[in-house]
Amino acid sequence: MKTTAMPEPQRKLSATETEAAIRIIYISTALYGILEILLVNGFMLLYFSAIGIPSERILLYLAIPGFNAIVTLLLFAQWTERIGKVLTGVIGLSISTSSAVLLILCSVSGKHLVEPLILLSVSIYGIGFGIYLNSWFPMLLTIIPGERRGRFFGTMRLIYQSVAIVFTFVVIWVLSKNASIGIFQTFLAISLILRIIGIILYTRIPELERNLHSKRTFIESILHSVGSPGYMPFCSYVFLLSLFTGACVSLFSLLAKDTLGMSEGQVILIGNLTTLGALIGFFSGGMMVDRIGTKYVFLLCHFSFAVVLILFLFRDFMFLPLIAVVGGLSLLFGLVQAASGVAISSEMLALTPADNKPMSTAICYSLILMGVALSGTICSRMLKLGMLSGSWTLLGSRLGAYDSLLLECGTMVLLLTVTLGLVPSVVKKVQWY
Repeated sequence: MKTTAMPEPQRKLSATETEAAIRIIYISTALYGILEILLVNGFMLLYFSAIGIPSERILLYLAIPGFNAIVTLLLFAQWTERIGKVLTGVIGLSISTSSAVLLILCSVSGKHLVEPLILLSVSIYGIGFGIYLNSWFPMLLTIIPGERRGRFFGTMRLIYQSVAIVFTFVVIWVLSKNASIGIFQTFLAISLILRIIGIILYTRIPELERNLHSKRTFIESILHSVGSPGYMPFCSYVFLLSLFTGACVSLFSLLAKDTLGMSEGQVILIGNLTTLGALIGFFSGGMMVDRIGTKYVFLLCHFSFAVVLILFLFRDFMFLPLIAVVGGLSLLFGLVQAASGVAISSEMLALTPADNKPMSTAICYSLILMGVALSGTICSRMLKLGMLSGSWTLLGSRLGAYDSLLLECGTMVLLLTVTLGLVPSVVKKVQWY
């Protein structure tokens, strides 16, 4: 097999330069990440619903970006080393930004063009997101010292989610006054402007490795990655976990909207509480990863996923208002999902071969995205085909199809306990500085 020389850093950043680069990353991700938040916190679900898209097709449309990102992650992985990590990120972010323009236009186009434009916009978003992800983790490997990666991911996502929470609370307040199509378009336009500013800041992140023309073929690069010790077992675990948790946030919003009859503002509030939980989870998860290693974080998060999902079925027995119960459980789910995400990112970077970073991270993240995309697609088809009862009872409490899906997801996560042995947990406890 052909080999590739290790890329030699052009230069090493001083402590001051490292901190400056990290600040740029914090600010840029907070700005360009608002559009991503709108895709997952219930805003886009309500927008699609407002323009007449059925709920089961909304789940399908929200899953499409994941499928497209999988393809582009793998196909563009080798190009990342050739054209540079920062430039690759800028290209991917720019492509995905154009999807926001199409999302704004779809609501003012002819009725026969609405769904084709939605399909085109989510497809373009997935392509750009995949290209961007090719460069993201390899770039961080060159900048973030290994002993502080847990805290970095935690702090970065803390800032990212804090900005998102402020933004979406404004969205909730405005939608409670006026939920017209024009309001949705206005917020999409604002997120578009902030995203452009974030991309401009992103271009200032230093490129520390010389562009490397790999001598490996596409297939050889894949084989080199999957042959790394412990890498594919770990990727298999995160794929399975993503498969049974990926659609849950959307299911929470659909449960609130369709089954519990909550208002637009309440649906977005539930999404915002998930984001708030993620904010707490990123911070606490980052500290736990650096203090005790990923193994215990994985164990705690795995069982917590199952408990939170199953508790949704017992909401009528908690003697609290439904908005408090659903919102509280959504917050807990966001916390667990965020802490798990920090552990996954830290473990993935530790397992990544130094001389094949883009392809290795592309394979792992492709499997995560595939799990999420399949999760949404399977749920959508089950709802579309009427495979689940629209009304059933549990201990006298009346439940519906979305509850059936949450029960199945929670049960499968419990059964996946046997797969925890696939996680090598090479990230050990490091000294706290």
